[in-house]
Amino acid sequence: MKKLLTTIVLFITAISFAQSPIIKQFREVVKDAPNQFFNFQKDLLSDNPEKHNKLYNSTIDDTSISRNFITRTEGQNGVYIIRFDVANLDGMMLKMFLLISEQYIKELNEMEDSGAYTGRDYRENGENITELKDLKGSVAVEYISSATEHLVIVYGKSI
Repeated sequence: MKKLLTTIVLFITAISFAQSPIIKQFREVVKDAPNQFFNFQKDLLSDNPEKHNKLYNSTIDDTSISRNFITRTEGQNGVYIIRFDVANLDGMMLKMFLLISEQYIKELNEMEDSGAYTGRDYRENGENITELKDLKGSVAVEYISSATEHLVIVYGKSI
């Protein structure tokens, strides 16, 4: 048990100092925005004909702390969503989430610093929102956090 905990702590430490696979995958999703995330679309989860909305699994595997999916609404761009259900995390999983969350925020800050995006932070309806817009003024990425969940939302771009 002690060896397992040591391994987990070393893994988490390594993630915090190196670029994690999660951030590499996030970068790939952002690059795929002009393609409406079709490269990441897997099987259909649900279809709501009344709202003209479909929900798909992502080819990026879910983790023990996150879910990845794509939503498509007729006549609109695709949206890629990464959801963290933080209300149900405890102990080591919560620590792992906090490290991953820090990496996402760091990545968003680097995206803004690149000059390709403008960003702002604000609070709305009890949620903290970090928003990045592309240079055309369209929302490209949002990081939304509340007491119960954190969402990373990447918006597809018009071609």
